[in-house]
Amino acid sequence: MNDREKILAAAVAAMGILWGANQGWEKYQVTLEKNINAQQNVAQKLSTARTAKLRGQRAQQKLRRWQRQSLPTDPDIAKSLYQDWLQQQLTTAGLTVKELNLRSSQASSTSYRQFSFVVNATGKLEQLTDFLYRFYQAPHLHRISKADLMPTEDRKSLTITLTIDALSLAETDRKNQLADGTHEEFKQTLDQFRNSIVGRNLFATYQPNKTAQESASSKEDEATQAKFSGINYGQDGWQMSVRLEKSGKVSYFREGDTIEIGQFKGTIEQLDGERRLVIVSTESGRVQIRLGQTLSESEPLSESVL
Repeated sequence: MNDREKILAAAVAAMGILWGANQGWEKYQVTLEKNINAQQNVAQKLSTARTAKLRGQRAQQKLRRWQRQSLPTDPDIAKSLYQDWLQQQLTTAGLTVKELNLRSSQASSTSYRQFSFVVNATGKLEQLTDFLYRFYQAPHLHRISKADLMPTEDRKSLTITLTIDALSLAETDRKNQLADGTHEEFKQTLDQFRNSIVGRNLFATYQPNKTAQESASSKEDEATQAKFSGINYGQDGWQMSVRLEKSGKVSYFREGDTIEIGQFKGTIEQLDGERRLVIVSTESGRVQIRLGQTLSESEPLSESVL
């Protein structure tokens, strides 16, 4: 074999080695990518499983808490005990109970039974507040689903109609007694809670805050005094000037600027020097203001203005 043949053979061998290495590298890359994808899939499935487990644990915690709050499983005993409890809370709060009856009792599913009671009572707002405080602090699985309050003719008392729902869960281990203890601990004491509610007159005619009215009037006045007083072309393009007639203060704006004077607020969309007008985009839509008009005299943009 001469030198030329030896060089050729070496070149062919080198190419073979490179081709083999390249094939091996590609197989390695494919295998690596498959392994990475498989690892990501496993990690995702693991994360999903952990999330499902946490949700299940939270659901179990809620169910155990509800079972602790549930009415007893015997429907007759549950109805009797809870109705007596409601009567006691209403009268202890000072309300005069005219009616307290069971409206319905039905097993909505094999998991629970719902009891609905109707209460008609009269009393003062502070007495109703006392009852509500006791009701929502109680450990029972119940709610007030509807409440109608009407003032009496002398507006010193209330006519109160409440619809109250309570649940009995099938897996509760209590058959003949209500839940014990306190379900909710409020940050406010009963006196603080009562004062924050009773201090409001629920049936008085609303009177706006005079300071707020004066402030709104002042803002409106600023918009009526802010006049589009000039428009000129400079190095940075068209510029408009707005002059407050009372103070004489002048402000300058260009396209893209936000203009907020009094109750008028918007973004300058276009300054048209030829037609001497400005187009402003506001929350209520696009408006135009002509030279010499005030901001409060802005007009809805007509179709002819492009």
